[in-house]
Amino acid sequence: MLKETLNKFLILNGVQAAVVIQENGEIIESMKSAITINKDVQAALSIIMLDSKVTAGQFGNASLSTVFIEFTDYMVILGPLIEEFFLVVIAKSTANIGQITYEMKKNQDAIVAQL
Repeated sequence: MLKETLNKFLILNGVQAAVVIQENGEIIESMKSAITINKDVQAALSIIMLDSKVTAGQFGNASLSTVFIEFTDYMVILGPLIEEFFLVVIAKSTANIGQITYEMKKNQDAIVAQL
């Protein structure tokens, strides 16, 4: 069921992967298209998630809603699900970030219910 929900993201133009990941870098579930998420990428995502939580704490425990990182050809969008779980979407830089973040928020409750 979780795979079906994550697959909805792959339908969006330019999306290469939708991943539910824990803070420690462990992938809970993923749907990918022509992209590999190796241990180094998992470790980097874990660091980004943990650093983002620390940064939110520096702003008076502000709630974290989205982390966006743009590279030359790709972008990574991270959104918290529950306590230590995040939804990560990896997309081509030409993808529509507004549409992706809308779908992340729209599907958040369904993903949490499936964890």
